[in-house]
Amino acid sequence: MGLCGADEPVSDQGLKESRRCTDVLFCLIFALFWVGMVIIGATALSEGDPNLLYYGFDSSGYLCGTGNKLWPSDAANATTNATVNTTATATGATSGPSFSSRKVLYYLDVKEYQTMALIPAKSVCMDACPTKTISEGLSASSFVCTYYGKSGITGLSGVDAWDVQYYDKLSASQKLSSLVMAGPCYPVFVGYSPILNRCVPRPSDAQLSALTASADLASTGLDSAQLTTALNAMSGNRDLLQDYLEDLIKAWVVIVVAGFLGGLIFSIIWMFFLRYFSGCMAWVTVLMTNLILIALTVYCGMKAGLIGDDTVGVSYITASTNTTLSGASASLGVDTGASEDAAVFEIATYIMAALTVLAFLFTLLMIRRIMIAVACLKVASQAIAAMPMILFMPALPMLMNVVFLAWSALVAVFLYASGTVTKTGDNVSIKWDETLQYMSLYHLFGIFWTTQFIAGFGIMVTAGSIATFYWNRAKMPANPIRASLARTTKYHLGSIALGSFIVAVVQFVRVMLEYIDSKTKRIQEGNPLVKYLMCCVKYCMWYLEKVLKFINRNAYILVAVKGYSYCYSAFEAVKLIVLNALRMAAVNTVGDFLTWLGKLVVAGICGFIAFLLCDTDMYTDPTSSSYLTSPLLPVIVVIFIAYCEADVFLSVYEMAVDTILLSFCEDCGASGGPHYAPPLLMSALGKTADPKVKPSQKD
Repeated sequence: MGLCGADEPVSDQGLKESRRCTDVLFCLIFALFWVGMVIIGATALSEGDPNLLYYGFDSSGYLCGTGNKLWPSDAANATTNATVNTTATATGATSGPSFSSRKVLYYLDVKEYQTMALIPAKSVCMDACPTKTISEGLSASSFVCTYYGKSGITGLSGVDAWDVQYYDKLSASQKLSSLVMAGPCYPVFVGYSPILNRCVPRPSDAQLSALTASADLASTGLDSAQLTTALNAMSGNRDLLQDYLEDLIKAWVVIVVAGFLGGLIFSIIWMFFLRYFSGCMAWVTVLMTNLILIALTVYCGMKAGLIGDDTVGVSYITASTNTTLSGASASLGVDTGASEDAAVFEIATYIMAALTVLAFLFTLLMIRRIMIAVACLKVASQAIAAMPMILFMPALPMLMNVVFLAWSALVAVFLYASGTVTKTGDNVSIKWDETLQYMSLYHLFGIFWTTQFIAGFGIMVTAGSIATFYWNRAKMPANPIRASLARTTKYHLGSIALGSFIVAVVQFVRVMLEYIDSKTKRIQEGNPLVKYLMCCVKYCMWYLEKVLKFINRNAYILVAVKGYSYCYSAFEAVKLIVLNALRMAAVNTVGDFLTWLGKLVVAGICGFIAFLLCDTDMYTDPTSSSYLTSPLLPVIVVIFIAYCEADVFLSVYEMAVDTILLSFCEDCGASGGPHYAPPLLMSALGKTADPKVKPSQKD
């Protein structure tokens, strides 16, 4: 259970079966940390009020859908109103409004819709969004008013202080004032529907036609163009979004068939293709790279006049629009900038020639290593074929992440809603005390640490399964995945906790840097040096995170294979990477290119199939119930799903390649090694299989 700096005994060659728990201290620290996470979650769930996010605040600072306490600034006015207006409900005026049944927020003045993102618009809480309009008659149902207790009007009988529909009780002058949108009531022009408990205009063609023909529209001071602009400021994006969502619902068959099933089938087909044709694809890629460089060099040489007479800017024509050579009857058109362009192409020719020579020499130098890279790809395919259920291994960490992130999001929402609601002027905000701020930071770091822990767990289980194929092919257990899962859970959770903690610290620092960057924008604009330093620090931390994740990945592989502690495994992994840098570069370049190409091919094929399905009569006939306004979003969703599925399956392939490669490097480092390499790798080295490991039927 060594920590950093502890010595590790040199183990025997092969997959180590006899193990001990590693990095136990960090396993205990992680467990204690999660006790804190549970306490914070319980505190947030008990004290938080999600209504603060679910419902909206009106312009008076009161929350819809709940009971409210009266703001101190409103208490005096409400009491005065209750005294003057003897018919008003006194308790309704002096106590806070109870909006338990008023769940939707309605914005009164359509003229404020265009500026409401910058300036708070007048709004009230209502039981339901209004649907009756002024084109159907001027009545209490076609007008919505400010709260009676805040309107400045008195003497209305039977009206509560928080009523919003009392237009029919107004005097003639007050009704006229309301019609011209001067308050206290405001006309309803179109029907509204609730979206996230906010009333959003949803005009129908019949309503717009009736409104245009109505004489009352002109009385409001708005014409149809102004009204349309105001309504679109709130509803335009919503209409487009709703159309897209409806298209997604209608095209669910396309998404399931082309996205989920297509992504699964074509990902497996691509992996099968890699098993048998990865060598051909790798060598074709290398050959095409050299041929393209040669072609570019020849092209630049021709344009520079070094090869042939096709110099750039010169053409033989009978009538020239450029400067012509004097005295020529049949003009030779000459570009005045030809010499400059030719000089540029001449320089480009020399640069491309140098790159071509270097690429050719590098290819000759890397031939043996490319052969090893291709062999690693094929062996990885063999390992996956020997345990096909490994393809579904990403489902376990994915499920763990879904459950954890759902919990984290729930706790984050309740933490945010645990603050104190304050009102400054007309603005309402949620303030956090120092304890809540520290709890939020603790929760944020827990998200980073736990997600990295889950990722590390998946890597180590997969690596342990694939390593069994490399080191112990002749005596593989009946279920190598379950055996690797048991080893990881029983012995190495502490190592995963330590590795994930290091990455989480860097991620947390990056978030803090982003926060500091957002708070110092004004200083950076006035001082370019500070801006430059901030960019440098952010880039360095980003690069450090990538390096640490790369080291973690390889350290987890060695922990899974040899049972070392995290620090010793990280040290050994770095040493193996440095000693086998060119071999690693060849394998990673070839492997990453083929897996990246596979993701694009799978996503492209599935997207094409989705487009063909969306182009059938079922989705293009306007009279069909499945008619799509646009196939764009369903096709994009299919491409995204297919790419994600390909990424999941091919990530197993990438993990298998990395495990095979690191195991091979470890094997080669042994005296007289490699001893355990599969025949494909041995043949790439020009050696015969070692008798220590009998070839299996999969070899």
